[in-house]
Amino acid sequence: MAEFKHIPDSSSGSQNNVYCMLNENMRRIPSQTSQTASLSVGCLWCKRCWIPLTCGILFVILLATVSVSFKQQISKLTEVENVVANLTASVTLLTSDQQDKRKPVLSCKAGWQLYLSSCYLFSSTALDWQKSRAFCGAHEALLLILGQGSSEWNFIVSHVNKLQSHWIGLTDHATGQWRWIDGSPYIMDSRQWEPGEPNNLAGEDCAELSESGKLNDGMCSNAFRFICKAPANEN
Repeated sequence: MAEFKHIPDSSSGSQNNVYCMLNENMRRIPSQTSQTASLSVGCLWCKRCWIPLTCGILFVILLATVSVSFKQQISKLTEVENVVANLTASVTLLTSDQQDKRKPVLSCKAGWQLYLSSCYLFSSTALDWQKSRAFCGAHEALLLILGQGSSEWNFIVSHVNKLQSHWIGLTDHATGQWRWIDGSPYIMDSRQWEPGEPNNLAGEDCAELSESGKLNDGMCSNAFRFICKAPANEN
């Protein structure tokens, strides 16, 4: 607020001086008031914004910390997975080695052929079916009994003398039905037989593996080579 003072002055310009002084003071007062108001508004703005600004900074710092920690955890997890994979491979290898060590070594007597877990004798002499069966029995073997798989069949066919027929342990003499000599039934497979065989003619009760590598029913009294089969020896 302006304060008026009367200063006596006889000079002609005294009133003007007072007026100018008051004028100057009045100009200064609004300016100071404006600056004070600006400072007040600025302080108020600062008080309102410093909390979210601080929270934002703290959030950024926290996010960066979590990101670094997450990357470290991922790295550790990858290392653990690699260790587990290596251990699994080692255990598998050790198990395989132990199984190989426990696996018996198979062998056959001299003159017999080893295939899978069995030994086979392809005779060089010819006998009738009953004598062939007896010969195999004397050597703790059976006249050949074939499984259902084709691999054994292929092995037999590839090893027989293609110029000779061979007796195998298959007959229908006792029951009229084709059975193996251990009593198990034979499942008929026409692909294994010569065309039109077995024709079950009188006296043709024993199966022979013919020169063509196919089966034929023949007379049991015929003299053919034969095939014996026995379990392999474990060493």
